[in-house]
Amino acid sequence: MGSSKLGRFILGGAIIGAAVSMLDRATRQSTATSARVSYEKIMYYKENPDLVKNQFQEKKDKVQSLVEQVKGDVGYIKAQVDEIKTLTPQVKEMFTDTKEAFSEAKTEYQQIIDEDSNQSSAETNQEDGSLPPMVQKKNVVSLVK
Repeated sequence: MGSSKLGRFILGGAIIGAAVSMLDRATRQSTATSARVSYEKIMYYKENPDLVKNQFQEKKDKVQSLVEQVKGDVGYIKAQVDEIKTLTPQVKEMFTDTKEAFSEAKTEYQQIIDEDSNQSSAETNQEDGSLPPMVQKKNVVSLVK
């Protein structure tokens, strides 16, 4: 029972609201123009039903071609994602191998540098040993302040 009254009151409120809004002249003119244009379109399409059918067919064809294009795009993207999924472990392994190679090369380079610095310091120590302590590079005293 309560829902039937609610529906009636909502409908009554809508009718009263429409009647009040028609008191404004601009609203009346706009509504009359819209109603006239809609009526003319309805009569035009009533007299020419083939136009409606053709327009509907064109829209249908556009939507179908769009759906086919989207299907193709989705298929392409899916193929690319699958390819990336298969390549990811290979790329990960390649990065790991590269990282290991660089780490090994780093340690080898560090050893070479350490050997070179040891040899050059030994040569420097031999040369410095022949000089008096005040002249040796490690014992240079700065005279300029």
